[in-house]
Amino acid sequence: GSGAGPLQYGVVSDQFWFSYQVDRFGDYMEPLDPSEFTEEELAERRGFKYKAEIPHTREPYETPFGPGSLFAIRRDEFWRLGGYDEGLYVWGGENTEMAFKMWMCGGRMLMVPCSRVGHMYRQHKEKDGRGALTRWPPTLPQEMTDRLGCAYKNETYTGRFIVLRHPADNFTRITTRNNLRIMETYVGDHPAKLAYYKRMFGQEELKPEFQRFIDEWKVDPAAQKQVSLMKKNKCHDFEWWDKYVFMRLTGRHHPWHPLNGKYKQVNCGNHKAKTCQLCPQGNGRDWCNGDCSWCQTSNSCFPAEDFAKKCMSTAKKRTIEAKLKALSESKQNQKGGGIHLFPRERVKLPESMKDQPILTISVVLPCGFEHDYFIRTAESVFYETPAEVLKEIVIVDDASEPPLKDSWAEEAAANFGVKYVRLNEPAGLIGAKQAGAEAATGDIIVFFDCHVKPDIDYWVPYVKEISDNYRRAVIPVITVLDVDTWTQRERPAKGSGMSKCYLTFDAEFKWTNDKTPYVPIMSGGLLAISRKWFFEIGGYDSSMKGWGGENLDQSLRIWTCGGEIVSAPESYVAHMWRDGSEKTRAKYKVGAGDAVKNRARAVKAHLGEWYKKTLDFPSFKKWRGQDLDTSSITDSFSDLKCENFEWYLKRFKYIYRDGGVLPSEVFQIAALEAEGSPRCLELKTLGWTNFGHNDELVLKECSDSHTQSQSQWWHGSSRLQDGSCCGSLRAWNTDQCINGRGVTTGAKKIPTHTCDLDSGKEVSLTPSSDNEEELLLKVGLQDNCITLEQGSNLLTIVPCDNASRWLKRKPFTPIEYELLSSDTKAMWDGNS
Repeated sequence: GSGAGPLQYGVVSDQFWFSYQVDRFGDYMEPLDPSEFTEEELAERRGFKYKAEIPHTREPYETPFGPGSLFAIRRDEFWRLGGYDEGLYVWGGENTEMAFKMWMCGGRMLMVPCSRVGHMYRQHKEKDGRGALTRWPPTLPQEMTDRLGCAYKNETYTGRFIVLRHPADNFTRITTRNNLRIMETYVGDHPAKLAYYKRMFGQEELKPEFQRFIDEWKVDPAAQKQVSLMKKNKCHDFEWWDKYVFMRLTGRHHPWHPLNGKYKQVNCGNHKAKTCQLCPQGNGRDWCNGDCSWCQTSNSCFPAEDFAKKCMSTAKKRTIEAKLKALSESKQNQKGGGIHLFPRERVKLPESMKDQPILTISVVLPCGFEHDYFIRTAESVFYETPAEVLKEIVIVDDASEPPLKDSWAEEAAANFGVKYVRLNEPAGLIGAKQAGAEAATGDIIVFFDCHVKPDIDYWVPYVKEISDNYRRAVIPVITVLDVDTWTQRERPAKGSGMSKCYLTFDAEFKWTNDKTPYVPIMSGGLLAISRKWFFEIGGYDSSMKGWGGENLDQSLRIWTCGGEIVSAPESYVAHMWRDGSEKTRAKYKVGAGDAVKNRARAVKAHLGEWYKKTLDFPSFKKWRGQDLDTSSITDSFSDLKCENFEWYLKRFKYIYRDGGVLPSEVFQIAALEAEGSPRCLELKTLGWTNFGHNDELVLKECSDSHTQSQSQWWHGSSRLQDGSCCGSLRAWNTDQCINGRGVTTGAKKIPTHTCDLDSGKEVSLTPSSDNEEELLLKVGLQDNCITLEQGSNLLTIVPCDNASRWLKRKPFTPIEYELLSSDTKAMWDGNS
């Protein structure tokens, strides 16, 4: 034979896994997209030469990484580099650490084809009777697993690594800790570290359970010894390693590097996702924009460039599937099934909870004409909740015709813990929930919609959080329910699901996410709250009709009256979203104007002087000058010594100040070089509303009044990576921000999207070099700017050196800031 193995080299993936890459040799450089690189980067990349490099099969060759268990190194070199970080646990990442040290600190790492060593690879299951010898992960002493906080399930020691119900997953906690230490030491503050966080954890901010490993690293002598040796050895940084090692050898940036396009997310319009398919998150076409287009026939989101082909083929496929499903259901219904789940074993109470007092829950299901889904919802709750925890399921039949119990007799439903409350006159969602709460007898009331499927252990955080504080409401992560298969779709990465909203001044609520566990405003449909606290704050407002606004009222009551709302990232509840199709269409009616009136009641009762701001919006024009009686709200908690709305704004200053939702200055952005009368940036179609849609920028004649609902006034918005404001520009009194990452050089359309309060650096007004008042309107991470096309009023994107200038025109202080007290203004301005 040749005397050598295959010519491969070692790489570490974006998730820190080591592997061998086969395509080491030959010309495989990816096509270059000029829009993703600066001119200097393009020139540099084009300068790389990738000839067919086929070394002699016995010759050593360079590799970016190597395996950790088999290598040779001079003893004096090993200790010059500091050996291994003595703070690394057990196994994992030490090969990455050694490769970084070797390359960054003056050495090389080589593969030696003619050196062969046989190796027994661990199996993920015990096979062939070999038992623990090949078990992976290996068993560790309980002292070690106690220190790591793993090998426990429901607070019971199992002796194995168990997280997310897979024996190997908690071993990942050990390797993740090791990897985070390595990132801190060798990647440091390079943007690649945040890219790794985003890839692994779904967000750039670490949650406390992982941040504690970084905090430990900062004071750990073993870690700081490695940092000192890096300085002593005058080692290079990660950017050098990426350019002169990984890119030189592979022709591409490392997957952690922000310029690597392999893991680039698509622009969904108002947010980002890995693929267009994952953009909607249950919100249908409104969340499918930007790089993607909505296919109405299949209710799917596809990339814009191949939309026509995929939409047509998917529609045909869905039609065939629908016909087959209809035939199957027809046969099933003839046998008496179809609306029930298949019987299965009910979950048991964990052993660790059996010898301690435990709160009980009543699940309230407000069901108006929900004949298609209410039984499966109730059965799902029953099967996923232990008997010791579930006190009852209260199904509130909101005047459905025919009555719901005609579909599921009371005696049969009682076997699943169900009791009916029948309302002979329709009360709407709010009234039905109040009726269910009054009938509930459990310690905790869980409000669910009548078309949901809770996941395993959904109830555990409710019991734990509310046991710790009875004035606490708990919100699950809301996912997507496929009602055809009654299964959950597209579970998001931990910490990135839908559970948090924030309040805007037109009484809307917008989805958001951040590193805290707290929920400023809940969406309202799915929550858990102690029965005691629910009635202490007065329950739902008896004067609200139908649906809408009750979530604002309840959220503000809870926060200002001494309670709190937290998200439960381990509690998943799949929800059927109304997508306009017949099968998801609401069968009940909502009175005209009821939702707006409900929202007006909520903000008038809680916002105090800021209610004046709400009345500025066109949708609340009807209520200007009217005496809207909200005593049914305020009287219900008058004895609780509640805080005012300014307290709430300060409590969530990371939303209202740092996120730019309550600005101290609003201004127009005027084109310096426009011909004729002054021209200002404006949204093309939207006026004042926070319930908008993606739009685009146009240039129109500047208005001299900011009291008209024109979207021509702007302010800083969204948090930078350090948590301060501002990384973007938001159209005042709207939810739209300029989409700085959705444009490339030469673009003729400048889009806007729903503001991401954690956008980082996206758009900025920057003084030009020769005049402080003349500004550049920079977009994205490259040196590009919005400019006025010569001789026209059209907008485009060009390198900033060639861009036209802009002016801040007619800046003023908005009423929402003026209403703050002097102390709060000082805090706003001082950023404390």
